[in-house]
Amino acid sequence: MLGPLPPTPDDVTTLGDENPESVISVIHRQLVLDKTAKSNALPFVLQGYASWVGRVALDPLKVTGATREFVCSQFEDGDQSRWVIALLANIGSRIGSVEFVEATPTRMLSLLQTAVRRRLGDVKSRPNPSKHELVRVLESATEATVIQFYASPVSEAMTLLQETMPIFRRLCPGPPDAPIDLHLLLQHPSSSLWRYAEMDITTGVLSDMPTKFRYQVALPGSQLSNFYRSVTPAIHNDGLVQWMRGIPNRILIIFAYMKSLHQNGQTPDEETVTSIERDIREVPLFSGSASDRFLVIMRSIVQECWRQAAFVYLYMAVCGDSSDTPRVKEACKRYMRLLKGIKPGRLPDEYLLMTLQLVASAAQRPRDREVIKQRALALRSRDRTHGGTTFVILVMEGVWAWADAQGRPIMWSDKAVSRRRVIDMLLPKKYK
Repeated sequence: MLGPLPPTPDDVTTLGDENPESVISVIHRQLVLDKTAKSNALPFVLQGYASWVGRVALDPLKVTGATREFVCSQFEDGDQSRWVIALLANIGSRIGSVEFVEATPTRMLSLLQTAVRRRLGDVKSRPNPSKHELVRVLESATEATVIQFYASPVSEAMTLLQETMPIFRRLCPGPPDAPIDLHLLLQHPSSSLWRYAEMDITTGVLSDMPTKFRYQVALPGSQLSNFYRSVTPAIHNDGLVQWMRGIPNRILIIFAYMKSLHQNGQTPDEETVTSIERDIREVPLFSGSASDRFLVIMRSIVQECWRQAAFVYLYMAVCGDSSDTPRVKEACKRYMRLLKGIKPGRLPDEYLLMTLQLVASAAQRPRDREVIKQRALALRSRDRTHGGTTFVILVMEGVWAWADAQGRPIMWSDKAVSRRRVIDMLLPKKYK
């Protein structure tokens, strides 16, 4: 019933890189399944989840083993867990399909949200839940949050992030009131901790709101940073977050450090800025599984776009530069050259949405702004995913309009002003 074993490295190299059926065949052998038959329950879930991973992962073949392990462990963990993983597989398999475009599975998304929140509540209500329980609940909540970011209003995903906070904190190494050491999370056996931290950091960076937790990151270029890099190989390597979403581990750590500076109101000196710049430039190339030259190029472009977005964030958010300073204009120019050099499409645009939001604050030319806006709009109109794109575009346009109305370059603080105006216009009070 469990299907074939996870692939060996030799198996992976023979698979078609962009063909969803290739991913499905690794996670579960292709069968025509009757989902109503009890004996087919696990194979059906495996097949549905494989479709989801093949659709959303930047390098799906890299995550097949982890996906299979996750599905099987959740399926064997009791009725609540089995119900959640079945919903995840059912919704995930529809995302990007004609069925999803014609009718978003609102009912199933609501059931998923309710089931995950109930499971979180059950575990949090017990005084001493086991580590096994905490890990399983965090894993399913993290996956559900990703699904909600794709298919629901942003508020649904943010609700899950908020309610998962105590579980995440209990699993993190160190005292409850201490900053969370990101380097230790990279070494943790459960990748769900790193994935939760990634969502906390990126949503904090994009929204210009405080992160839910404080993170401990060594100063780039320092002796401590070099020590961590020598004892934590995962910092150099691409991992689950990059395979799924295109964000290199090292870029995420740099963003966490920069976010901490910005959040604490610290303006770095020239030496610190130089160290951060060096770290951004030295992020290693993405070592994906693709043998197809097109896929290699697309995945490299995603990484390079993250690099330029990191420069924009460093100069504008951390250093306080306006959009018309030479170094901001140069980073924006390099990013736009990459973006305009590739045709619009799911690959790579789906993995660039967060970088589009960051670079939008540096875009001064009307043509650049229009390209950014249209690339973001296309993601929503193509297959009805990325429900938060409307919010993102409204914030972008608000930033541009606010600065233009005052006849000045854009400042990073304009983002918070625009965000507040859009929230006041769109969202219920409980999310403000």
